[in-house]
Order: sequence, then structure tokens, then C-alpha cells
Amino acid sequence: MEELLRQILSKLDNMEKGFLVFQEETRQRFEQMDGRLTEMNGRLVGLEREMGAVKERLDRMETRLKGVEARLDGVEARLDGVEFRLDGVETELTEVKETLYRVETQLVDDVQILLRKIHEKVEEKSFEMDALNRRLHHAEAAIEQLQSKCDPLSWTCPLLKPVQQLSLIPV
Repeated sequence: MEELLRQILSKLDNMEKGFLVFQEETRQRFEQMDGRLTEMNGRLVGLEREMGAVKERLDRMETRLKGVEARLDGVEARLDGVEFRLDGVETELTEVKETLYRVETQLVDDVQILLRKIHEKVEEKSFEMDALNRRLHHAEAAIEQLQSKCDPLSWTCPLLKPVQQLSLIPV
């Protein structure tokens, strides 16, 4: 039990020491705060003087702003006129854009149609050229066949006699 009492007394002593330390720290903090408040009071006096100077400057600025405000009223009136004219320009610009879009899309369609027609004509001519090439090939083959039957030394050909008599081909 005595041991328990000693522990309690020891704890109480520790608490008392801690309280004294806390009390001293609190006193120091209050002194610091008091010093800061005094310093801040001095600053506030200086700020009051500066605020007076700022107020004077603001009064002068207010006077100048009234003049600027009057000028801005005139500018606003002119801007209203410009805005009215600008609405007309915007409407016309929208119409131009729509027309340009229509022209672009129609132009693309027209070019595609023309290209399609050109392609069709090219194919048509290609078929005609193929037919002509086949006919030329047949004609060349026929000429070679006829030439093989002709006598190369006399340049006479019994198969061509009826044709030679009708034409100007020398015999």
C-alpha cells in the first residue's frame, strides 16, 4: 500500500511539474502574443495612413472613370450601329456558305458523272479497237495467205487476176 501511495505521489509530482511547465509556456505565449498585438497595432496605424492616401487616389480615379464612362457611352452607340450592320453581313455570309456548299457537292457529283461517262466512252472505244485489231489480224492473215500463193518473181497471183483487171494494179 505504501508502494501504491508512493506511485500516486510520484505521479502527482510529475503532474505538478508538467502543470508548472505548461503554465510557464502559456505565460510566454501570452507575452509573445502581447508583443505581436502591440506590433500589429503599430502596423494598423500605418495602414490607416496608407488607406487615407489610397482613398484620395480612388477619389481621383473615380473622377477620371466618369469621363471614361461618358466616352464609352458614345462608343457603345457606335457599336450598336456596327452590330446592326454586322448582322446583315453574317446573314449574307451564311447564304454564301450554303451556296458554296451546294456548289461543292454539285461539282463533285458533276465531276463523278463526267468521269463515269468518260470511262464508258473509253470502254466503248476499247471494244471498238479490239474489234478493229481482230479484223486487222484477219486481214493480215488473209494477205499472208494470198502472198504465199503468189509467185514472188513475177508478182502475179492467179487469185488476184479478177481484182487486177478491175483495178489499176499492174499485171
